[in-house]
Amino acid sequence: MSEDSWKQVALGEEACVYAYGVLAAQFPDGPDRNRAVDLAAAHARARDRARASLSDADPPVPAAFQIPFPVDSVAAARRLAALVEARLVDVYLRQIPDVEPEERKAFAAAGAEASARSVSWGGRPTAFPGGRDSEPLESPTASPTSATPAATAPTPATSAPSGAGTTPGSAEPSADGAAVG
Repeated sequence: MSEDSWKQVALGEEACVYAYGVLAAQFPDGPDRNRAVDLAAAHARARDRARASLSDADPPVPAAFQIPFPVDSVAAARRLAALVEARLVDVYLRQIPDVEPEERKAFAAAGAEASARSVSWGGRPTAFPGGRDSEPLESPTASPTSATPAATAPTPATSAPSGAGTTPGSAEPSADGAAVG
């Protein structure tokens, strides 16, 4: 896989780590908070695996991401978790063309797992290209059954020193480059 693809995966996973750090604080002690903390750790491990595949194992990453809306309640925390997981689906699926054939199943599985997590937090399910609900690609009359805008990877708020972590989840930088959350 290309160096840029691994960077996108590492950035996407880092955006999730950042987002789960923000949203976990909104949950009272209990299953949802424990799950958010566990998922932050899982995304950090996935980020570290992606970084290990880079020639520069410690690439520069954003210090922070701008959260796209206030996360000041349990409902907002669930919404953010669903959003970053849905955006991570897109990150993984966009890399599949650049992945070696033996790695495609792993990337598709990572996308499917992120999709399931998004739905479990209250997100909307999305059909994967080539899935049972998809139209055949070779059909000239095929039209999508629903238009879903493509998710984008998060935008860094600032550049961090080497070794700082970031997670995927389509966040945008604040105007002054400060961390939001």
